[in-house]
Amino acid sequence: MSEANADMLLDELDNQIALGRRMPLSNLVMVDRERCLQLVAEIRAKLPGDITAAKSVIENQKNIINEARAMAEQTRNEANSRAARAVNEANAQAQGTVANANKQAQDMLQKANAQTQAMLAEAQEKTRRMIADAEARAAQMVSEEEIVARARMEVQEVRQNTQEEVDKLYHDVYSHIDEVLAQLDRSISEKLTDIRMTRQQVDQNMPNR
Repeated sequence: MSEANADMLLDELDNQIALGRRMPLSNLVMVDRERCLQLVAEIRAKLPGDITAAKSVIENQKNIINEARAMAEQTRNEANSRAARAVNEANAQAQGTVANANKQAQDMLQKANAQTQAMLAEAQEKTRRMIADAEARAAQMVSEEEIVARARMEVQEVRQNTQEEVDKLYHDVYSHIDEVLAQLDRSISEKLTDIRMTRQQVDQNMPNR
């Protein structure tokens, strides 16, 4: 209510000045001096209460602002604290995870190296055995090939010698048979000659009929 009365008094003072009679050739106006002084006095009387109210409002605003700032600061501090705890927990968990991961990686690497060394040793041993077997088989194959080649040569020689002996035996047999047959032919021829001669004699000595 005091604010409305002060406004009304100020408006009325403003009207007094605005409706005042202007002095010729100047910016001065003629106003009701008593009324204006009364208005000023009333306004002064009203101002302390209005100022007190305004100060109270300002103080309330300041208190509200301060409380809001305090709450905001507290909220920010709590948020920062929670964030710091969360970051610390996350860092600790991350460090733990990294440590576990590093340990697992080291274990896996050691196992992989051990398996690799074992596989490499096995492969080298298998390769050595394969090379030894291959060399032995190659030597055996060479020996067998040499034996086979020699055997074939010997068989060829035996066959050739046997064929020559057989051919010579056949030749000797056939020659002997031919000689025997020739002697038999000569003997038979001689016998036939004797028989013919005997027949002729018989025919000559046979009496006529």
